[in-house]
Amino acid sequence: MHNPNYRQKLVYILFNLILGFILFYMPFLSTYFGLAIIILATYMILSQPDHNGMFPLIFSSYIVGIEVLLRMCESTLFWEFGKYAVIYFILLGFIRRKSIINIHLPLLCYFLFLLPSIINLPMDSLNIWRQNVAFNLAGPACLTILTFYLYNMRINRNELMNILFFSFLPIISMSIVIILKMPDIQSYHFMPYSDPLTSGGYGPNQVSTIFGFIISGVFIGQLSKKYISGSKYVDLLSLVLFIGLGLITFSRGGLFAAIISIVIAFSFYFYRDYRKLYFFFQTLIILIISTITWYTVVSITDGAISKRYGLIGGTYGERLVLDLTGRAQIYKIDLDIFSDYLLTGCGPGQAYNLRQNYGYGKVVAAHTEFSRMLAEHGILGLLSLILLLGIPIYYYFSSEPPNSKIIKILFGTLALLTMFHSAMRIAMPCFAYSLIIPKYDD
Repeated sequence: MHNPNYRQKLVYILFNLILGFILFYMPFLSTYFGLAIIILATYMILSQPDHNGMFPLIFSSYIVGIEVLLRMCESTLFWEFGKYAVIYFILLGFIRRKSIINIHLPLLCYFLFLLPSIINLPMDSLNIWRQNVAFNLAGPACLTILTFYLYNMRINRNELMNILFFSFLPIISMSIVIILKMPDIQSYHFMPYSDPLTSGGYGPNQVSTIFGFIISGVFIGQLSKKYISGSKYVDLLSLVLFIGLGLITFSRGGLFAAIISIVIAFSFYFYRDYRKLYFFFQTLIILIISTITWYTVVSITDGAISKRYGLIGGTYGERLVLDLTGRAQIYKIDLDIFSDYLLTGCGPGQAYNLRQNYGYGKVVAAHTEFSRMLAEHGILGLLSLILLLGIPIYYYFSSEPPNSKIIKILFGTLALLTMFHSAMRIAMPCFAYSLIIPKYDD
């Protein structure tokens, strides 16, 4: 399982293709499948030979890929199952290591700075208090414990691709479910805004975010010739599928985050690596595939996707730059709350209701982790935010080999951009952020 060969990878892919059909026709099985992952992971992590402590990362990667699919299938597992499953796997990994935990001090401070604001939570109901703490601090806790596990760890390129492969698998299953749930393309009238009907009946933003993550992983595999699926052509075919389904969700955040991260990382690679001709042809191939996929989706949606991405004119809600779908107002309100609750913040989850009183007109969740941290955690939230943003910048400018740095630039940028448009609603940005921590070997 650590290092599956090409034939074994094909078996895994076939299983997850079938899993997609099973979960479409029998979605109630998603709950049992999620529990089965926990049982299998516990057995494998604690009892099986594990070179370099890969099992906790492999199972965490699979959870990252399947979290949105479980929600899409209306699993009865609790909402934060993904983040807590990852925390559980990593804790098992620490137990298996039987060694001193390596503490990444800046990230420990990042998490500890978020805790004092808990004093502002109302104690009227212990259950509601617990939910506020769990929902709002599970993401930071997940990110922190992942980085502790990966701190000072050495991972080679093959191991990284195998870790990403296990995210790739359930995203294939999710793709099958989305395709089967897709409305009749010939009769469906596409509009230039996100629609759950084209994203498997679930939140388009989170579906797009997951596709953006795996697209980034496939790109890094194409660049390094360490293909996620074990085959260049299977990877390219998957890339067409993921880009197409990501576009048709009409949610821009996930794909924008992936595109920006890829451009920044590959620009660094282009200027620092001597294989510029190889890079040029790889980029050209991927650009051609992306362009063909784009024009196919434009044709399928009768041009609605072009309006959504602001490439042709439209009314408010259809423009690329100016349309923030109310998010700019949320950011401003969060800054107002930060100003009024400067010392301690209003408490984890409390800004959700306060935004209505500050002029939004209704209760609303934050779209960005950054403004939420300020509103709910006050001045300590600001210090925590500085650490969260500063650590990737430190790694960007650290003296590491170019092949290692491109990985950190790609996933660090992807994590921060995802937190900007989707906070930590799923485990993916926590997992992506943690990939800047280890040392990468060729």
